[in-house]
Amino acid sequence: MIRHTDLNLLRILLTLLEELSVSRTAEKLCLTQSAVSKQLARLRQQLGDPLFIRHPKGLTPTPRARSLEPQVRTWLAMADEILEPQGFDPANSQRRFRLALTETCFATLLTRFLGPMMNAAPGIMLETKSWEAVGLPMLSKGEVDLAIFPRDNDTRAPHPFHISSLPKNLEYVELSRDDHVCLVHDKHPVLGKEWSLEQYVGLSHLKIECEGSDAWLLDQVLAETGHQITASMRTSDFYSAALLCQHSNLAFTCTRSFANRVSESHNLVKLPLPLKMEPLSNLLGWPAHLSADPAHRWLREFIIAQCQPGQGAHCP
Repeated sequence: MIRHTDLNLLRILLTLLEELSVSRTAEKLCLTQSAVSKQLARLRQQLGDPLFIRHPKGLTPTPRARSLEPQVRTWLAMADEILEPQGFDPANSQRRFRLALTETCFATLLTRFLGPMMNAAPGIMLETKSWEAVGLPMLSKGEVDLAIFPRDNDTRAPHPFHISSLPKNLEYVELSRDDHVCLVHDKHPVLGKEWSLEQYVGLSHLKIECEGSDAWLLDQVLAETGHQITASMRTSDFYSAALLCQHSNLAFTCTRSFANRVSESHNLVKLPLPLKMEPLSNLLGWPAHLSADPAHRWLREFIIAQCQPGQGAHCP
């Protein structure tokens, strides 16, 4: 693709594709904007394509630039693997990793390994991204190195969210399992009544949107019993949902691990779901082509050890 390939040029091209901004690319790579612009001019000359079109809000990649992205990622991953010292020394590594995760996993799983990881590998740069903005397509393409995200085990779950729906080019490990509870504020009128399915569906519910939809396994299970819940409000932020429940009679159904994080600080009470659903799995996933990379292997094994000591079995 580029004769006498310059890895620095490839890194600049990939960062421009990710950031769509010369200034942000320069900041991320610790370069001047002038240096990035000069390297972009070299790329344009060597590839015979403008690569990016400027507009008021940044850069738009040309089809040629987009088509190069998978190849550039593969080249740079191979270079990192070749140039990384044999055996990988975390104490002296300057490697940068991109980790996508959901808001709930950010609050419940990232906190388990971030501190120990910074002590073991102080030079490593961990860049976090929202799972909502990344998703399976970008993870499969290698636009992030790792992701922590939930998938259902219950056979009634909609197809995109069942664990069996994961792409074949992904590797993954189960970090934890989580069931669901219903949160209400500690003076909610329902607390003075006998808790039942009828009481649950009769509440005014706050529904949260995940991966582009607010419909999930719960709706399917309720429909099978001839019930549905009324959404009086929708949001996409879990902490906002907890705050809204604290100051209203809304009910919010969420994972138990997240509920444990917010119930005391937000004066919320956890009620069991009055129906049977299989716990979901919080997965650590990564593109298969990164499996043999020593640095990547060290990081994922470190995360597994911190999140589920003594386990870490691979999910086929």
